[in-house]
Amino acid sequence: MWHNEALPEFGVLSGLKVVHASSSLAGPLGPTIFAEYGADVVWIENAQAPDYTRTLHNIQPESERRNQRAVGIKIGSPEGRQIVLDLVRDADVFIESSKGGQFERFNLSDDVMWEVNPKLVIAHISGYGQTGLPEYVSRGGFDATAQAFSGYMWENTNGGATPPYAVGPYVADYITALWTALAVLAAVRKADETGVGDSLDIAQYELMMRASIFSVDYFTFHKEFPKTGEKSMIAGWGGFPCKDGKILYCCFSGASVLKKVCELLGLDYGSDLFPAEVGLYNVETESGKAFERAVVDYLASKTVDEAEAEMLAAGLPVSKVNSWEDVENNPHVQARGVIEEWETVKGTKLRAVGPLPKFKKHPGRVWRPAPSFGENNEEILSELGYSQEQIADFYDQGIINKDFDLKLSR
Repeated sequence: MWHNEALPEFGVLSGLKVVHASSSLAGPLGPTIFAEYGADVVWIENAQAPDYTRTLHNIQPESERRNQRAVGIKIGSPEGRQIVLDLVRDADVFIESSKGGQFERFNLSDDVMWEVNPKLVIAHISGYGQTGLPEYVSRGGFDATAQAFSGYMWENTNGGATPPYAVGPYVADYITALWTALAVLAAVRKADETGVGDSLDIAQYELMMRASIFSVDYFTFHKEFPKTGEKSMIAGWGGFPCKDGKILYCCFSGASVLKKVCELLGLDYGSDLFPAEVGLYNVETESGKAFERAVVDYLASKTVDEAEAEMLAAGLPVSKVNSWEDVENNPHVQARGVIEEWETVKGTKLRAVGPLPKFKKHPGRVWRPAPSFGENNEEILSELGYSQEQIADFYDQGIINKDFDLKLSR
């Protein structure tokens, strides 16, 4: 039975064993969250082509693969397939991200994995799902294609002045990862109760359909809302420039908020133009236009710091649009210890957002850096019962690999 002897016992998921064969972001992020909560996580990479994010211009994998061990396996080989089965035999969860049907082509279908572990929870993450029309199932998918295909991107255009655009950075990947993590844990709970695992068919475009507030109106009434891009149909909701050119983001909705804004701006709250007891002023109405003009004029006369201070003092939901420098130096961010520091496998310092949300009784933690490619091959295969001779033979045959010669783009 494989087990990481170096793993400290901590977190709400201590004892959970997770294997994932995923790359990029939508697949690996969920297992990373599990690892931050104390789970024992093994990451399988392709022995012939490591996760391409290792060659990106940024260092995303250093944060999004922390607390894990890594093996480089040629899954498509008979020996590699057997290693995967040996890993999932003692796991609670297996997650993979690839084109639909890829693991069936590896002869690693759900039924094959359930033969060795009936309680296993399996999650397949793909752009278009495991079932449906074959020409769609076989499509490759990324964050932006999920936004484009789902209709989510259709809503994002500046009133027709620009083409529809993908919301960044990588919102579809993060939504997919978080929804997958939620569903996987729900399935683990049921498996603990029944002794029977389940399989999740996660189509990234479908989660982006679910993430849009406008889909229900169209599917019910075939009603389309005006495309507002970064602006809103709610007057006083959005980013507004201040005297110093910096942006204050305002969220003015709710009767009590509107009353406070009107009082601050000197508007006649409760009049016909600014009626009381309403939750918002639509930007297309006379009330909305007059209200938004007053907000624009007020902010144009103040620096962003002056406007933010006055509006916060009035109890209004606003925030300066912070740069990363602003965030790093913010005393509240510092007081909550959001940014943590640790060493990479190369011994260099890394600073990133730590495990979230924060638990009072069983906090998450970063206890080890992201692994190098194939870093834990010998360790994990030994735990599975393979001899040193077998492991050496696997290297000779290209069944496993490590220390791949990665050509970095940065």
